Amino acid sequence: MSEIIRLNVTGRKPGRPRAIPEVFVLQVIALYRDGLGYRGIARELTRQGVSVDWSTVRRVIKANQSGQS
Repeated sequence: MSEIIRLNVTGRKPGRPRAIPEVFVLQVIALYRDGLGYRGIARELTRQGVSVDWSTVRRVIKANQSGQS
């Protein structure tokens, strides 16, 4: 009996890619702490070539604030 074994030849992880790359998350948090709003941060990321919606920025900020006071 022969079985076909499929290997992941692309090297990518399964699932949806992150909306904001990890390298920008610290920058998003820093811009928020400097007083820039969600929409302003989204505009700044767009200028840097990362197209995201303000609601995604909000979700990233809220996820990184949990557990912090």
